[in-house]
Amino acid sequence: MAPRIGARELIGHRLLDRDGNAVGKIGQVYLDDRSGMPTWVTARTGLFGTSEHLVPMRGARTVDEDLVVPFDRDTIRRAPSFDADQHISAEQEAAIYRHYGLLPGVPAPREDSPVAGASPQSEVEPGGPQPSGERPAEGSTGR
Repeated sequence: MAPRIGARELIGHRLLDRDGNAVGKIGQVYLDDRSGMPTWVTARTGLFGTSEHLVPMRGARTVDEDLVVPFDRDTIRRAPSFDADQHISAEQEAAIYRHYGLLPGVPAPREDSPVAGASPQSEVEPGGPQPSGERPAEGSTGR
């Protein structure tokens, strides 16, 4: 089981592919609208980290202070990228799932507590539920 880590703590750490190769730095963490769990990260790649590609956290695990995802570097670098700090639409989410060969998860029930107040500071485990509708974590601009 992966150690529990807060969403904000992932920003700036290395993203590694399934073989342990460095892909880039984590630029943003996107939280599920309903559960508040981190479901996507962006990998900053390219010269000076100018490109950001969305990577699902499904199956991700932490190793030391790095995040290892179950995809190869080329797949991540060819992934669709979208404007930073924007909500991921259902269409964008579907395109990303298709790119990674994943099926979208089943939506989780909405929490009684407000997600925005609890999720960015909450301790979470990568690879949690994968419901539709993601938004960047507060303070996850990484810029």
